Amino acid sequence: MAFGKDSSYALILDMVRKKSPISRVRLAGELCLSKVTVSAIINDLIDEGLIIEIGEGAGGEKGGRKPILLGLNAAFKYAVGVDIGTTNTVAAIGNLRGEVLAKTQQPTRRNRSYQSVFKQVCQLTNSLIKANDIERDRLLGIGISVPGLVDSDEGVICISPDLNWENLEINRTLREMIGLPVVSDNCTRAMLLGAKWHGRAKDAGNVFYVNIGYGVGSALMVNNRIYSNHSEFGHIHVSDKQVRCNCGKFGCLEAVASGNAIELAANSSINVKEKNKGWVTVKNLADLARNGDSQAKDIFAEAGQFLGRAIAIAANMFNPDKIILGGGVTLAGDLLQDAVQSEYERHAMNLIKSSTVIEVSPLGMDAGAYGAIALALNRYLYKADLGKEF
Repeated sequence: MAFGKDSSYALILDMVRKKSPISRVRLAGELCLSKVTVSAIINDLIDEGLIIEIGEGAGGEKGGRKPILLGLNAAFKYAVGVDIGTTNTVAAIGNLRGEVLAKTQQPTRRNRSYQSVFKQVCQLTNSLIKANDIERDRLLGIGISVPGLVDSDEGVICISPDLNWENLEINRTLREMIGLPVVSDNCTRAMLLGAKWHGRAKDAGNVFYVNIGYGVGSALMVNNRIYSNHSEFGHIHVSDKQVRCNCGKFGCLEAVASGNAIELAANSSINVKEKNKGWVTVKNLADLARNGDSQAKDIFAEAGQFLGRAIAIAANMFNPDKIILGGGVTLAGDLLQDAVQSEYERHAMNLIKSSTVIEVSPLGMDAGAYGAIALALNRYLYKADLGKEF
């Protein structure tokens, strides 16, 4: 079988992943496939080692034969996920359920040249594979999560303002360097995919995901399908402040409410700067705010207000089931979230507010790694692309 190419194989395998333990009869019913087709495919998947029989289920009401329950042989194959961030690069290895088994990370190479960062990706990936004693033929491929406008089908980073990369063939280049299949996508789309597999989006069909990290990214899921076009929420105009964004424009949401914007505001404040040795990070600022520093609190509150207003605009347009906030800045907790929620409620329509829930991703700093692993599994085992229904 060519992994991920035959839709029936992929659908059955994905259903076993989601709903194990499950019987052949239930698979046939839920996927609207004939019992004969399901049985034949299951037998092939068992022969290949991807699915295992895990015991008997309860008998039928009429005392019929007990069904054999099936489960995913999650440790049969693996995938690597790499989250390339402006601050840190994280590599993780996951099983067929997309569960992170081990990870490693380093600060992203300071000069951020693609040659330097790609070499770092290779080193992290190879060290992770070696440290976990995994044979390379058991690896399906590598998923790459990267900020910027990414053409996932072509494997090209069209532009990444935060990394200063443009028209870069990331899939081909890394495949040649590492010797494994590579798939890449925008970091926030990958994070949303990870949230659909493991996080807050699991039971939601329509989701707006906001990634608040060094920059501000976004991704959409409509009727269980991730929207594959670019969603540049961070570059909508929200402020008349003459603050230049990395995209070259002024007053973008990213320029006034991202992690980078928060840090620039903190380090331009003499009073805040005096209370911290060296560069004031978002974490440093959060510590100051929790210790009662009013200026630190005000910086988070202002960023939260801009985010809340912008999220209300998106909610009024899209009316999702959930708005999920992810990214490192969300670790500031209520310092940011209270202002986001308050401003959102001021500007969102009442009907929208009553049907849309704002939640913070529980995956924290691992969201990108989970998403990158899911991206690789989705491409090379379960589905063909992000546009498929999950």
